Amino acid sequence: MANISKVYCEKIDLEIIDLKKVYTFEEFEYINDQLKTRTIQLNGKPVNLFEYENGKLIPMPQTPYARGKVVLEIGRQLANWNIETRQNGGVTFSQGGFNFNVGGQRTILAPDVSFTPKQTDRNLNSLQNWTFQGQPFTPIFIVEVDFIETEAQFQVFDDRFRNKIFAQGTAVELGFLVSIGQDENNQLVGNIHSWRRYENSDTVHHYEHGWRDMNTTVNGQQILPGFILDVEMIEKAISKQYSGSSSSDDDTRSACPKCAETFTDNHIFMKHFRKEHALKRRT
Repeated sequence: MANISKVYCEKIDLEIIDLKKVYTFEEFEYINDQLKTRTIQLNGKPVNLFEYENGKLIPMPQTPYARGKVVLEIGRQLANWNIETRQNGGVTFSQGGFNFNVGGQRTILAPDVSFTPKQTDRNLNSLQNWTFQGQPFTPIFIVEVDFIETEAQFQVFDDRFRNKIFAQGTAVELGFLVSIGQDENNQLVGNIHSWRRYENSDTVHHYEHGWRDMNTTVNGQQILPGFILDVEMIEKAISKQYSGSSSSDDDTRSACPKCAETFTDNHIFMKHFRKEHALKRRT
C-alpha cells in the first residue's frame, strides 16, 4: 500500500470525491485505506468506506449508534453459533469486503454481517485473504441492517440482493435484511426480509417475515444448521430498560463442567470455557 500511496496521494483529493468518475481498482483501494483514519462528508453524510462497482465508488455512510449495536448483536449471535457448533467458518462485518464479480466486473461489496463456511475459509490463499487480487469468493449467508420506511428504500435493497449479492456465480444461498428503527412515537419498529435461491434454480425469491426469530432453512435444508436469529436479544441490545449483570447476585461459586475451575462471574466463566474448551476443538 506504501507504493500505491506514493502514486495516488498527490492526485486524489479526498475532500472532492467525484461519484460520477470512473476510478481504477488501485485508486479504490487507496481511498478506502486512507479512510481507515479519517472520515469525509458526502451529501451531508459522514462516510469512511466505499464499495466498488464497475469503476464507480459507492459510499457507505456511517451507521447510527443503535443500528451499530444491532449489527454487533447479530454478529455476536452468529459468532457464538460458529464456535458452539464447531463450524470453524469465518464471520465478518462491513470492514470485510468480498469480490462478487458481477457480470464479469469487479464488484466489491461489504455486507453488515456475513458467514463463510470452513471449506471456503480454510482453502483461501494469501492473495484472497489479504487483498482483492485473488480468485473471487463470496460468503453463503449475508445480513444487512437498515430501517426501511418507504417502498423506494426497499427497492434499493431488493435490487442489491437480486442483482449483486445473488448474481450468477456467487455462493450466497440466503440473505436477511433486518429493518429496525423508531416510529414517530419513538416506538421500536422491526421487520425482517429474506432472499433465497432454491436448488437448481436461478430465480431469487423474496419473503417478508415480520418481526420474529429466523431460522436458515431453504428448500428443507438448513444453510446454517441450528442457527436461529434471536430478535429478543436484538431488542435487549438496544433497550434502555435492559441491564445485564456481569456477575451473580451472591458469592456462590459455579464449577466448570469440563475442568476443576470455579467461578462467581458468569462472563469470566464464558470467556474461560470458550478459550480453554470450545476454541481448542477448532484445531
